[in-house]
Amino acid sequence: MGDVYGHDKGKDSLMQTRGMKSLIINVDDVGLSDAINGAAKECYLSGAITGVSVIACGRRFREACAVLRDLGKTETGVHLTLTGGLRPCTGDLSLINSLLRKNGTFVRGYMNLAVLYSLGRIAAGQIYLELGNQIKRLKEEGLRVTHLDSHEHIHMFPPVLKVAVTLAHEFDIPYIRLPREVPAVIRKRFSVRDLLRLAGLKAFTPGAERTISRAQVKCNAAFLGHFHSGRIDDDILCFMMKNLAEGVNELAVHPGVMSRELMDESPWHRNAPVELDALLNGRWRKIADSGKIPLISHREAVSFQARSGAGEGT
Repeated sequence: MGDVYGHDKGKDSLMQTRGMKSLIINVDDVGLSDAINGAAKECYLSGAITGVSVIACGRRFREACAVLRDLGKTETGVHLTLTGGLRPCTGDLSLINSLLRKNGTFVRGYMNLAVLYSLGRIAAGQIYLELGNQIKRLKEEGLRVTHLDSHEHIHMFPPVLKVAVTLAHEFDIPYIRLPREVPAVIRKRFSVRDLLRLAGLKAFTPGAERTISRAQVKCNAAFLGHFHSGRIDDDILCFMMKNLAEGVNELAVHPGVMSRELMDESPWHRNAPVELDALLNGRWRKIADSGKIPLISHREAVSFQARSGAGEGT
């Protein structure tokens, strides 16, 4: 996948240890609101995260890009989006009309998207056009796209993943998130709904891993953050640090600064301030440090895998 960037020899030494664990901590939904943008900034400044993924059609997209440039964090991910009632990046709506409701916005949720596709009402070519425009929008802001993931994990839906790997090659993006949740998560506070969500996502994972691997794109070995999404607190975060899998783990987090905007525009993020506090208080970091678990960026994960000859997902 083209250039594999620089590397940190100290982290390499740790990652080459047999059975070693490493961790990417990524803030999703950046660009959706100033509350989330502000939280990402706080986390970067405190060293609590190693990456972010930006929603190119988010209401506060340009503000998010300005924050990242001010911080010197010009490597970022694209949080591919086809749901959430947001407005698309494609200017001519007639070119992507199968993806939109009558008011010109995306469908509400991933189930709506899946139903429409299964009924033959969504054109794959329109998915390609819109997601490509989302990537272009970040690049036009002077940001370097190092990874792809998606809002509501829609890229696990086979037709969307097929487009994602095609775009990864076209734009030289070396990493796609594989949301293969660490099995231990089911030992920590859950509901029947959580189990159903986990089972639903798990059904797509084997096929997704094969698709990503065949495309020679890198991905993580294990994932955290879906099962406990919207409920991560200090206790759960520390539990996660104690139950990482071998290889590259990616943790998706959704912190936010409490504000009326956050609650009005994204009530799902009501736990975001709790999540922010958990990330900033540092208790989880002591556990990671004691376990000699290096915090790495997506770039570092790709660079290490490329030099070591490790396969995707390792």
